[in-house]
Amino acid sequence: MAKKIKVSRKKIKQPDEFQTFTDRAFKYFNENKQISYSVIGGAILALVLASGISYTVKTRRAKADRLLIEAFSIINAPLAGQMTQASLLQGGRNYSTGKERAEEAIKKLTEVSDQFGSGEAGIEARFHLGEAYFEKGDYAGAIASYQDFLKHPGKNASVAEFLQDPAYLGLAKAYYGAGDFANAEQYFQKVIDAKLDAYLAEADLGLARVLIKKGEPDKAKEKLKLIMESYPGSIYDQLAKIELNNLSGAEAVK
Repeated sequence: MAKKIKVSRKKIKQPDEFQTFTDRAFKYFNENKQISYSVIGGAILALVLASGISYTVKTRRAKADRLLIEAFSIINAPLAGQMTQASLLQGGRNYSTGKERAEEAIKKLTEVSDQFGSGEAGIEARFHLGEAYFEKGDYAGAIASYQDFLKHPGKNASVAEFLQDPAYLGLAKAYYGAGDFANAEQYFQKVIDAKLDAYLAEADLGLARVLIKKGEPDKAKEKLKLIMESYPGSIYDQLAKIELNNLSGAEAVK
């Protein structure tokens, strides 16, 4: 038979701890209604503000992405002469000239850059503005855009760093187009020094062309032969051979 345990009347009357805490809380609330309402109101306001900020950030990001996608669709749109039969049937966007396409891209990219200059979309827009101005044949505009991108990388350092070397390459090509061969050489060399395979061959060929323009044919020949050895069968191999043949022909004429 189980042993009976006697519980004193005092212990039976002892209040439950949770109920005691709740009673005290209600009592404090009733005695300090003004303070309590202020604390609760502040907490609700903070929650509403946080939700509003989060919504604004998401909406702004979505708008930036949409505008940037629209800009890329312009940049990648084919010219009228490049349209396939399927593209024509689908009614895809196209432009009569590269200059016309570039001008439309510049408008859209400028809009993105102006509205989201320090964000990821704004950083990308400033970089691609350099490309669009270059396609248009506006080398001064391309140089200004690339320099603006490099001087003001914005808040997203990883995006700016990723695009830095192609920006150097774009800047070198723009300087070459503008006839500023000293600056073109400087920026082609920056790309070569970075040793990134994606841009190295184009930078080597660009530097060889700069050396030709500067009247240094022997150095240019060395560079062209190096390109042919390093990239056999590639477009850069073919272009290097053309430049080398042109050099040899020019020397034969002399």
